[in-house]
Amino acid sequence: MQTNNILRSELLDIIFDGRNKEYGAYELRNNYSRRIRTAMLVTGLIALIAIGGSVLANSSKRNIVVDDKNEGLLITEIVEQKIDQPLPEPEPPQAEPEPEVRTEQFTNPEILPDELVQTPPPTQDELKNAEIDTEKREGIDDQGIARPKDIDHGTEIIEVKKNEEPEGPLVTVDLDAKFNGNWKQFLEKHLVPEIPVSNDAPPGRYPVEVKFVVDLEGHVSDIVATTRHGYGMEEEAIRVIRKSARWEPAVFNGRMVKAYKRQLITFVVEGE
Repeated sequence: MQTNNILRSELLDIIFDGRNKEYGAYELRNNYSRRIRTAMLVTGLIALIAIGGSVLANSSKRNIVVDDKNEGLLITEIVEQKIDQPLPEPEPPQAEPEPEVRTEQFTNPEILPDELVQTPPPTQDELKNAEIDTEKREGIDDQGIARPKDIDHGTEIIEVKKNEEPEGPLVTVDLDAKFNGNWKQFLEKHLVPEIPVSNDAPPGRYPVEVKFVVDLEGHVSDIVATTRHGYGMEEEAIRVIRKSARWEPAVFNGRMVKAYKRQLITFVVEGE
């Protein structure tokens, strides 16, 4: 393109100078402004038609006259919604009452003349199929079967008694607590038999009774002597019991319990 034509030419012509303008891109760009104007005009026209139609429709509705011939108030009945009530539980079948058994009145046996007897006792045949009661009633013959009275048909709850542990040591048990081992060998090993001799005790036999508690684990506690021989024998017996190993607990009603235990330890002082 010549220089003097550049100032008078469009930008599109400058870009496509020396190129094939028959190509579609040149035609699309050359007609772009015209196509945009056409599209805007069409869009505006469609919008005007839509707005006009809406206005005409609203105006036509205003001219409609509603003919309400109802005078006064129109009361609408409210229908209550029915709620299905749960069906009542059927009552348990009532047990048919058992027929009464024929009874004969009990009469104290007395030996009287026949003319003084007012109410003779029933005969053996009458007592054969009847029960003895305080009054005479008619009914069916007694079949010799015990009939329970006042039967509870599952309406009463029977409380189960719980095996409650006793609060303190028991005094009376089925089986006493027992030393776990050879008691004689234990005394020969730990007991000091010269204690009464060292304390100038006179010759004789001295049974010392010791009372103590054996718990559920076999431990001993609360050791006291119930005898008063003196000469250090009670103190020695208490020391030996305290030194003893575990015991086997007492048994009551088939289970082990905490209970008291009495144990004898005899000291012998021989004379010269």
